[in-house]
Amino acid sequence: MATTRVTDHIIPRFHPVLGDVMAHGHTHCWMHGGRGSTKSSFISVCLVLLVIANPECNVCVVRRFGNTLRDSVYQQLIWAIGVLGLESVFRTRLSLMEITYMPTGQRIVFRGADDPLKLKGVKFTKGYCAAVWFEELDQFEGIEAVRSILNSLRRGGDRFWIFYSYNPPKTMWNWVNIECLERRQRANTLVRGSSYLDVIESHPEWVDVPFVEEAEYLRDTNEKAWRWEYLGEIVGTGGAVFDNIREERLVDGRIRSFERVRNGVDWGWFPDPWRFVRCGWEPNARRLLVFEEHSANRMMPTETGRIVVDSLTFADERGGEAYFHDQVVYCDDMPDSKVQMATWRRELGIRVHAARKARMRRLSYEWLVGLREIVIDPKRCPLTFSEFTLKEFERDKEGNWIDEIPDGNDHSIDAVRYAMMDDMLRG
Repeated sequence: MATTRVTDHIIPRFHPVLGDVMAHGHTHCWMHGGRGSTKSSFISVCLVLLVIANPECNVCVVRRFGNTLRDSVYQQLIWAIGVLGLESVFRTRLSLMEITYMPTGQRIVFRGADDPLKLKGVKFTKGYCAAVWFEELDQFEGIEAVRSILNSLRRGGDRFWIFYSYNPPKTMWNWVNIECLERRQRANTLVRGSSYLDVIESHPEWVDVPFVEEAEYLRDTNEKAWRWEYLGEIVGTGGAVFDNIREERLVDGRIRSFERVRNGVDWGWFPDPWRFVRCGWEPNARRLLVFEEHSANRMMPTETGRIVVDSLTFADERGGEAYFHDQVVYCDDMPDSKVQMATWRRELGIRVHAARKARMRRLSYEWLVGLREIVIDPKRCPLTFSEFTLKEFERDKEGNWIDEIPDGNDHSIDAVRYAMMDDMLRG
C-alpha cells in the first residue's frame, strides 16, 4: 500500500481538526467557509482515513438532491483516495454510487435527501454507518430534516462522526446560521471556518491564478460581496439592527477590572422567560461588554432573587473571599414589577429600581446602535449573543426593509436596555 504524509494535503488550519477527528474528540464537526476554502477536500480525506482506521466504519455522504452527487462529492472522495495513494485498495462503482474498501468490505455510499426510500434502505453487511457527511448543508430544508436523516442512519454502533459543510447564507436568520450559533456552545461539536486566504498562506500552488484574480477584483469593486462569497462571512442583507456587535471571550480578570458594572432584568414567567444580564460599561470608549446572563421560566420572585444574589456574590480578586456586592439592579417597570421588586428588597436586600423606560424603546435601541461596539461573550451569554446578532428590521409586503424594529425574541436586549437606561437618560 502506498504511503503519504496526510498533512501535505490539508491546510495548517485543519491540522488540529484532523487530530481531533481521528481521536474522536467531537461527534459533530461543522465546517463553514467561502469559495476555495478546501473544507470539502479536508472532509473527504478524513472520511477515507476513518474507514481505514476503524474496521466497523462505513460512510454515507448526503446532499439535498441526488442528481448533484456524481460530479461533486463522489469525485471529491475519488480525489482523496488518489492523493493518499490508496487507489489499489479502494474499488469505485459509479453505477452504484459507492466506493468499497476491499480489505474489509467497508463502503462509502452516496445518497440524495430527495429520495427518502434510498436513505432508509442504506444497509451495511460489515459494520455500521459511523460517519455521515452533509455537503451544502444550507440547501437542506432545515435542522429537522437533518435530524430525521441521522435517525435513519445512526444505528448499530456507539461512535459516530457527523460532518457538515456549507457556505454561510448572508442573513443570520437562515436556519443554518442560527443552528451554528447554538452548536458552538455544545461540548460535542467542533466548529471551524476557513477561506481561500488560509490556502494561499500555506499552499499558494493550490489556488489557480484566475480564481485569485476574480476574488481580488470583487474585493476591489464590492468588498461586502467578497467577504460573503470568498471569506464565508455572514454579511447580512442590510436589515440587521446592530452592526456593532463584536464576539470576544471575557476572562475573569478582565471582568473584575470593570469600574462600572450595570445589571438589568426583564421580567417573565411563561412562555416569555425571566432574564438577568450583567454588563461592563466603558463610557470613554463608548463600549458595552456583556459578560453574564441568567434565564428562567415559572420562577417566583424569591427564586429569581436568589439567582441575582448569587450572581452579585463574588470575590474582588482571585482567591479572595466572596461577599455580596450591593449593586443597583434596573428592571422593567411593568405593572406587576412593584410586587416583585418589593419582595427582592424586603426578603433579599437587593437594591432594585425600575428603569424609567416610558416611550424609550426606540431611543434606547438607537443609543445601543450608536455605541462604538457591543462586546458579547458567546460562551457566557449565548442567548444574548443570539438575540443581538439576529435582530433585524421589519419588511413590508414586497420584502423591502422598513424603519420598524419588531417585538419578540428580545428578552436579553430588553434587560440590557434597562441596565443602561439611567446612562442613556443622563447622556
